[in-house]
Amino acid sequence: MATLELRNVSKSFGATKVLQEISLTLADGEFLVLVGPSGCGKSTLMNIVAGLEEPTNGSLALEGKDITRLAPAQRNIAMVFQSYALYPNMTVSENIAFPLEMRKVAKGERDKRVAEVAALLQIEHLLGRKPKQLSGGQRQRVAIGRALAREPQLFLFDEPLSNLDAKLRVDMRAEIKRLHQRTGVTTIYVTHDQVEAMTLGSRIAVLKGGVIQQLATPLDLYTDPANLFVAEFIGSPSINQLEATAVSADRVRLASGTELPLGRPHAIEAGRKLVLGVRPEHLREDAAGSLSGRVTIVEPTGAEAYVKADIGGAEVCLRIPGRVAMKPDDPIRIAHSPGSLLLFDPESGMRIR
Repeated sequence: MATLELRNVSKSFGATKVLQEISLTLADGEFLVLVGPSGCGKSTLMNIVAGLEEPTNGSLALEGKDITRLAPAQRNIAMVFQSYALYPNMTVSENIAFPLEMRKVAKGERDKRVAEVAALLQIEHLLGRKPKQLSGGQRQRVAIGRALAREPQLFLFDEPLSNLDAKLRVDMRAEIKRLHQRTGVTTIYVTHDQVEAMTLGSRIAVLKGGVIQQLATPLDLYTDPANLFVAEFIGSPSINQLEATAVSADRVRLASGTELPLGRPHAIEAGRKLVLGVRPEHLREDAAGSLSGRVTIVEPTGAEAYVKADIGGAEVCLRIPGRVAMKPDDPIRIAHSPGSLLLFDPESGMRIR
Protein backbone atom coordinates (compact mmCIF):
# COMPACT_ATOMS: atom_id res chain seq x y z
CA MET A 1 0.00 0.00 0.00
CA ALA A 2 1.16 3.56 -0.61
CA THR A 3 0.29 7.20 -1.03
CA LEU A 4 0.30 8.81 -4.48
CA GLU A 5 0.72 12.49 -5.24
CA LEU A 6 0.21 14.19 -8.61
CA ARG A 7 1.51 17.74 -8.89
CA ASN A 8 0.34 19.93 -11.78
CA VAL A 9 0.35 17.06 -14.26
CA SER A 10 -0.36 18.17 -17.83
CA LYS A 11 -0.28 16.28 -21.12
CA SER A 12 -0.39 17.60 -24.66
CA PHE A 13 -0.25 15.85 -28.00
CA GLY A 14 1.00 18.60 -30.28
CA ALA A 15 -1.34 21.55 -29.87
CA THR A 16 -4.04 19.40 -28.26
CA LYS A 17 -4.18 19.68 -24.46
CA VAL A 18 -5.44 16.39 -23.04
CA LEU A 19 -4.73 17.04 -19.34
CA GLN A 20 -4.42 20.43 -17.69
CA GLU A 21 -2.71 21.00 -14.32
CA ILE A 22 -4.01 17.89 -12.53
CA SER A 23 -3.12 17.90 -8.84
CA LEU A 24 -4.40 15.36 -6.33
CA THR A 25 -3.25 13.17 -3.47
CA LEU A 26 -4.38 9.60 -2.73
CA ALA A 27 -4.18 8.47 0.87
CA ASP A 28 -2.84 5.04 1.77
CA GLY A 29 -5.55 2.47 1.00
CA GLU A 30 -7.88 4.91 -0.80
CA PHE A 31 -10.07 3.89 -3.75
CA LEU A 32 -10.19 6.80 -6.22
CA VAL A 33 -12.42 6.65 -9.29
CA LEU A 34 -11.72 8.77 -12.38
CA VAL A 35 -14.98 9.31 -14.24
CA GLY A 36 -16.04 11.35 -17.22
CA PRO A 37 -17.17 11.13 -20.86
CA SER A 38 -15.03 9.70 -23.66
CA GLY A 39 -12.07 11.95 -24.45
CA CYS A 40 -11.98 13.67 -21.05
CA GLY A 41 -8.42 12.44 -20.33
CA LYS A 42 -9.07 9.81 -17.65
CA SER A 43 -7.28 6.95 -19.43
CA THR A 44 -4.37 9.23 -20.35
CA LEU A 45 -4.02 10.15 -16.68
CA MET A 46 -4.08 6.46 -15.77
CA ASN A 47 -1.37 5.72 -18.36
CA ILE A 48 0.81 8.49 -16.92
CA VAL A 49 0.50 6.98 -13.44
CA ALA A 50 1.36 3.55 -14.88
CA GLY A 51 4.38 4.92 -16.77
CA LEU A 52 2.98 4.14 -20.22
CA GLU A 53 2.93 7.88 -21.00
CA GLU A 54 5.17 10.70 -19.78
CA PRO A 55 3.58 13.96 -18.64
CA THR A 56 4.36 17.08 -20.64
CA ASN A 57 4.62 18.96 -17.33
CA GLY A 58 4.28 18.13 -13.66
CA SER A 59 5.46 15.29 -11.45
CA LEU A 60 4.29 12.14 -9.64
CA ALA A 61 5.43 10.69 -6.32
CA LEU A 62 4.61 7.21 -4.99
CA GLU A 63 5.14 6.84 -1.24
CA GLY A 64 7.24 10.03 -1.39
CA LYS A 65 9.50 8.76 -4.20
CA ASP A 66 9.54 10.67 -7.49
CA ILE A 67 8.42 8.25 -10.24
CA THR A 68 7.82 10.78 -13.02
CA ARG A 69 10.48 9.34 -15.35
CA LEU A 70 10.62 5.78 -14.07
CA ALA A 71 9.83 2.91 -16.45
CA PRO A 72 6.63 0.93 -15.70
CA ALA A 73 8.60 -2.06 -14.40
CA GLN A 74 10.30 0.15 -11.79
CA ARG A 75 7.08 1.51 -10.26
CA ASN A 76 5.62 -1.52 -8.46
CA ILE A 77 2.22 -0.66 -9.91
CA ALA A 78 -0.16 -3.31 -11.25
CA MET A 79 -2.71 -2.56 -13.98
CA VAL A 80 -5.86 -4.39 -15.07
CA PHE A 81 -7.04 -3.48 -18.57
CA GLN A 82 -10.40 -3.44 -20.31
CA SER A 83 -9.15 -6.36 -22.42
CA TYR A 84 -8.06 -9.21 -20.18
CA ALA A 85 -4.64 -9.50 -21.92
CA LEU A 86 -4.13 -13.11 -20.84
CA TYR A 87 -1.59 -15.34 -22.56
CA PRO A 88 -3.72 -17.88 -24.49
CA ASN A 89 -1.04 -20.59 -24.46
CA MET A 90 -0.68 -20.49 -20.66
CA THR A 91 -2.89 -22.01 -17.97
CA VAL A 92 -4.56 -19.81 -15.37
CA SER A 93 -1.84 -20.75 -12.89
CA GLU A 94 0.90 -19.84 -15.36
CA ASN A 95 -0.78 -16.52 -16.23
CA ILE A 96 -0.95 -15.52 -12.56
CA ALA A 97 2.64 -16.61 -11.93
CA PHE A 98 4.13 -14.99 -15.05
CA PRO A 99 4.94 -11.52 -13.59
CA LEU A 100 6.61 -13.25 -10.62
CA GLU A 101 8.63 -15.42 -12.97
CA MET A 102 9.80 -12.31 -14.80
CA ARG A 103 10.98 -10.92 -11.47
CA LYS A 104 12.95 -14.13 -10.85
CA VAL A 105 10.88 -15.07 -7.80
CA ALA A 106 11.68 -18.59 -6.62
CA LYS A 107 9.24 -21.30 -7.76
CA GLY A 108 8.18 -22.19 -4.23
CA GLU A 109 7.24 -18.60 -3.50
CA ARG A 110 5.48 -18.29 -6.88
CA ASP A 111 3.35 -21.35 -6.18
CA LYS A 112 2.48 -19.99 -2.73
CA ARG A 113 1.39 -16.62 -4.13
CA VAL A 114 -0.68 -18.26 -6.91
CA ALA A 115 -2.47 -20.41 -4.32
CA GLU A 116 -3.16 -17.39 -2.06
CA VAL A 117 -4.51 -15.28 -4.92
CA ALA A 118 -6.61 -18.11 -6.33
CA ALA A 119 -8.16 -18.68 -2.90
CA LEU A 120 -8.86 -14.95 -2.48
CA LEU A 121 -10.61 -14.76 -5.88
CA GLN A 122 -12.22 -18.22 -5.56
CA ILE A 123 -10.68 -19.54 -8.78
CA GLU A 124 -8.74 -22.52 -7.37
CA HIS A 125 -10.74 -24.89 -9.58
CA LEU A 126 -9.68 -22.97 -12.71
CA LEU A 127 -5.89 -23.06 -12.27
CA GLY A 128 -5.34 -25.80 -14.86
CA ARG A 129 -7.54 -24.27 -17.56
CA LYS A 130 -6.55 -22.12 -20.55
CA PRO A 131 -8.17 -18.68 -21.09
CA LYS A 132 -10.35 -19.97 -23.97
CA GLN A 133 -12.04 -22.32 -21.48
CA LEU A 134 -13.12 -19.46 -19.22
CA SER A 135 -16.10 -17.11 -19.16
CA GLY A 136 -15.64 -13.34 -19.33
CA GLY A 137 -15.99 -12.94 -15.58
CA GLN A 138 -13.51 -15.75 -14.92
CA ARG A 139 -10.98 -14.18 -17.29
CA GLN A 140 -11.32 -10.88 -15.50
CA ARG A 141 -10.70 -12.59 -12.16
CA VAL A 142 -7.54 -14.15 -13.58
CA ALA A 143 -6.36 -10.74 -14.85
CA ILE A 144 -6.94 -9.29 -11.38
CA GLY A 145 -5.17 -12.27 -9.83
CA ARG A 146 -2.12 -11.77 -12.04
CA ALA A 147 -1.92 -8.16 -10.84
CA LEU A 148 -2.50 -9.12 -7.20
CA ALA A 149 0.24 -11.74 -7.23
CA ARG A 150 2.84 -9.00 -7.64
CA GLU A 151 1.81 -7.46 -4.29
CA PRO A 152 1.88 -3.96 -5.83
CA GLN A 153 1.89 -0.66 -3.97
CA LEU A 154 -0.80 0.69 -6.29
CA PHE A 155 -3.61 -0.94 -8.26
CA LEU A 156 -4.86 0.57 -11.55
CA PHE A 157 -8.12 -0.54 -13.21
CA ASP A 158 -8.82 0.80 -16.72
CA GLU A 159 -12.53 0.18 -17.45
CA PRO A 160 -12.19 -3.50 -16.46
CA LEU A 161 -15.90 -4.32 -16.70
CA SER A 162 -16.71 -2.79 -20.09
CA ASN A 163 -16.67 -6.12 -21.94
CA LEU A 164 -19.04 -7.89 -19.54
CA ASP A 165 -22.83 -8.22 -19.75
CA ALA A 166 -25.06 -6.25 -17.36
CA LYS A 167 -25.51 -8.91 -14.67
CA LEU A 168 -21.86 -9.90 -14.67
CA ARG A 169 -20.85 -6.25 -14.39
CA VAL A 170 -22.88 -5.96 -11.19
CA ASP A 171 -21.37 -9.18 -9.80
CA MET A 172 -17.80 -8.20 -10.67
CA ARG A 173 -18.31 -4.70 -9.29
CA ALA A 174 -19.16 -6.24 -5.93
CA GLU A 175 -16.15 -8.56 -6.22
CA ILE A 176 -13.78 -5.65 -6.82
CA LYS A 177 -15.18 -3.76 -3.84
CA ARG A 178 -14.88 -6.84 -1.65
CA LEU A 179 -11.32 -7.38 -2.88
CA HIS A 180 -10.34 -3.84 -1.95
CA GLN A 181 -11.87 -4.21 1.50
CA ARG A 182 -9.79 -7.36 2.05
CA THR A 183 -6.45 -6.15 0.66
CA GLY A 184 -6.55 -2.40 1.34
CA VAL A 185 -4.33 -1.69 -1.71
CA THR A 186 -4.43 1.94 -2.86
CA THR A 187 -6.46 1.92 -6.08
CA ILE A 188 -7.29 4.13 -9.06
CA TYR A 189 -10.23 3.00 -11.16
CA VAL A 190 -11.20 4.49 -14.54
CA THR A 191 -14.77 4.27 -15.83
CA HIS A 192 -17.33 6.21 -17.85
CA ASP A 193 -20.14 4.58 -15.84
CA GLN A 194 -21.31 6.84 -13.02
CA VAL A 195 -23.02 3.93 -11.23
CA GLU A 196 -19.68 2.11 -11.01
CA ALA A 197 -18.07 5.32 -9.79
CA MET A 198 -20.68 5.94 -7.09
CA THR A 199 -20.68 2.37 -5.76
CA LEU A 200 -16.91 1.76 -5.77
CA GLY A 201 -15.11 4.99 -4.98
CA SER A 202 -14.21 6.40 -1.59
CA ARG A 203 -13.66 9.57 -3.64
CA ILE A 204 -14.47 10.41 -7.24
CA ALA A 205 -12.71 12.82 -9.61
CA VAL A 206 -15.07 14.03 -12.35
CA LEU A 207 -13.12 15.08 -15.46
CA LYS A 208 -14.11 17.14 -18.47
CA GLY A 209 -11.73 18.42 -21.14
CA GLY A 210 -8.69 17.31 -19.15
CA VAL A 211 -9.70 19.32 -16.08
CA ILE A 212 -10.97 17.96 -12.76
CA GLN A 213 -14.40 19.53 -12.33
CA GLN A 214 -14.83 18.24 -8.79
CA LEU A 215 -13.06 15.82 -6.45
CA ALA A 216 -15.28 14.62 -3.62
CA THR A 217 -17.02 11.68 -1.97
CA PRO A 218 -19.88 10.06 -3.93
CA LEU A 219 -22.50 11.55 -1.61
CA ASP A 220 -21.04 15.06 -1.84
CA LEU A 221 -20.99 14.90 -5.66
CA TYR A 222 -24.65 13.93 -5.64
CA THR A 223 -25.91 16.39 -3.03
CA ASP A 224 -23.50 19.28 -3.56
CA PRO A 225 -22.28 19.41 -7.21
CA ALA A 226 -19.83 22.19 -8.03
CA ASN A 227 -21.30 22.89 -11.46
CA LEU A 228 -23.97 21.84 -13.93
CA PHE A 229 -21.70 19.29 -15.66
CA VAL A 230 -21.16 17.37 -12.42
CA ALA A 231 -24.86 17.62 -11.56
CA GLU A 232 -25.76 16.18 -14.99
CA PHE A 233 -23.14 13.44 -14.95
CA ILE A 234 -23.84 12.12 -11.46
CA GLY A 235 -27.29 10.61 -10.88
CA SER A 236 -29.61 8.49 -13.01
CA PRO A 237 -31.96 9.55 -14.50
CA SER A 238 -30.14 12.82 -15.06
CA ILE A 239 -31.05 15.97 -13.15
CA ASN A 240 -33.94 18.05 -14.55
CA GLN A 241 -32.98 21.49 -15.85
CA LEU A 242 -35.47 24.35 -16.08
CA GLU A 243 -35.05 27.94 -17.20
CA ALA A 244 -35.80 30.33 -14.34
CA THR A 245 -35.54 33.96 -13.28
CA ALA A 246 -34.79 35.16 -9.76
CA VAL A 247 -37.69 36.90 -8.03
CA SER A 248 -35.80 37.37 -4.77
CA ALA A 249 -32.95 35.73 -2.88
CA ASP A 250 -35.17 32.79 -1.97
CA ARG A 251 -37.70 32.61 -4.80
CA VAL A 252 -37.59 31.96 -8.56
CA ARG A 253 -40.04 32.10 -11.45
CA LEU A 254 -40.12 29.44 -14.17
CA ALA A 255 -40.68 30.20 -17.86
CA SER A 256 -44.27 28.98 -17.38
CA GLY A 257 -44.84 31.75 -14.82
CA THR A 258 -44.94 29.45 -11.81
CA GLU A 259 -43.03 30.74 -8.78
CA LEU A 260 -41.14 28.33 -6.52
CA PRO A 261 -39.66 28.92 -3.06
CA LEU A 262 -36.01 27.84 -2.77
CA GLY A 263 -36.23 27.04 0.93
CA ARG A 264 -33.13 29.11 1.75
CA PRO A 265 -31.62 32.38 0.47
CA HIS A 266 -29.12 32.33 -2.41
CA ALA A 267 -26.59 34.86 -3.72
CA ILE A 268 -28.90 36.10 -6.49
CA GLU A 269 -30.57 39.38 -7.32
CA ALA A 270 -34.06 39.89 -8.77
CA GLY A 271 -34.17 39.48 -12.56
CA ARG A 272 -31.09 37.25 -12.84
CA LYS A 273 -31.40 34.41 -15.37
CA LEU A 274 -30.80 30.97 -13.89
CA VAL A 275 -30.84 27.25 -14.55
CA LEU A 276 -32.83 25.46 -11.88
CA GLY A 277 -31.86 21.83 -11.27
CA VAL A 278 -33.95 19.27 -9.44
CA ARG A 279 -33.36 15.52 -9.39
CA PRO A 280 -36.17 13.17 -10.52
CA GLU A 281 -36.27 11.49 -7.10
CA HIS A 282 -36.94 14.86 -5.46
CA LEU A 283 -40.17 15.36 -7.41
CA ARG A 284 -43.43 13.62 -6.55
CA GLU A 285 -47.03 13.54 -7.69
CA ASP A 286 -49.02 15.70 -5.29
CA ALA A 287 -52.49 17.20 -5.74
CA ALA A 288 -51.29 20.29 -3.85
CA GLY A 289 -48.07 20.59 -5.88
CA SER A 290 -46.90 23.91 -7.32
CA LEU A 291 -46.22 22.53 -10.82
CA SER A 292 -48.93 21.39 -13.19
CA GLY A 293 -48.72 19.71 -16.56
CA ARG A 294 -49.47 16.55 -18.51
CA VAL A 295 -47.82 13.17 -18.55
CA THR A 296 -45.92 12.42 -21.78
CA ILE A 297 -44.14 9.10 -21.08
CA VAL A 298 -44.37 6.40 -18.39
CA GLU A 299 -41.41 4.02 -18.08
CA PRO A 300 -42.01 1.25 -15.51
CA THR A 301 -38.84 -0.52 -14.34
CA GLY A 302 -40.34 -2.84 -11.72
CA ALA A 303 -39.51 -1.38 -8.32
CA GLU A 304 -40.13 2.15 -9.60
CA ALA A 305 -41.25 4.10 -12.64
CA TYR A 306 -39.87 7.09 -14.52
CA VAL A 307 -42.67 9.49 -15.39
CA LYS A 308 -41.99 12.34 -17.81
CA ALA A 309 -44.31 15.30 -17.88
CA ASP A 310 -44.66 18.53 -19.83
CA ILE A 311 -44.95 21.59 -17.58
CA GLY A 312 -45.43 24.76 -19.57
CA GLY A 313 -43.32 23.58 -22.49
CA ALA A 314 -40.50 22.12 -20.40
CA GLU A 315 -40.13 18.39 -19.75
CA VAL A 316 -39.36 17.03 -16.30
CA CYS A 317 -38.76 13.47 -15.13
CA LEU A 318 -40.09 12.05 -11.85
CA ARG A 319 -38.70 8.90 -10.23
CA ILE A 320 -41.66 7.31 -8.47
CA PRO A 321 -41.41 4.18 -6.26
CA GLY A 322 -43.74 1.25 -6.95
CA ARG A 323 -46.41 0.97 -9.60
CA VAL A 324 -48.07 3.99 -11.16
CA ALA A 325 -51.48 4.15 -12.77
CA MET A 326 -50.69 7.21 -14.88
CA LYS A 327 -50.70 7.15 -18.66
CA PRO A 328 -49.74 9.63 -21.41
CA ASP A 329 -51.85 12.82 -21.54
CA ASP A 330 -53.07 12.45 -17.95
CA PRO A 331 -53.00 15.72 -15.98
CA ILE A 332 -50.46 15.80 -13.16
CA ARG A 333 -49.50 18.10 -10.32
CA ILE A 334 -45.96 17.94 -9.03
CA ALA A 335 -44.33 18.99 -5.76
CA HIS A 336 -40.64 19.14 -4.91
CA SER A 337 -38.81 18.17 -1.73
CA PRO A 338 -37.90 21.16 0.46
CA GLY A 339 -34.35 22.38 -0.11
CA SER A 340 -33.82 20.13 -3.14
CA LEU A 341 -33.63 22.88 -5.77
CA LEU A 342 -30.14 23.70 -7.10
CA LEU A 343 -29.26 26.89 -8.98
CA PHE A 344 -26.64 27.29 -11.70
CA ASP A 345 -25.36 30.15 -13.83
CA PRO A 346 -26.59 29.53 -17.41
CA GLU A 347 -23.37 30.85 -19.00
CA SER A 348 -20.58 29.41 -16.82
CA GLY A 349 -22.55 26.44 -15.48
CA MET A 350 -21.17 27.15 -12.01
CA ARG A 351 -23.27 26.46 -8.95
CA ILE A 352 -24.94 29.40 -7.21
CA ARG A 353 -25.13 28.85 -3.47
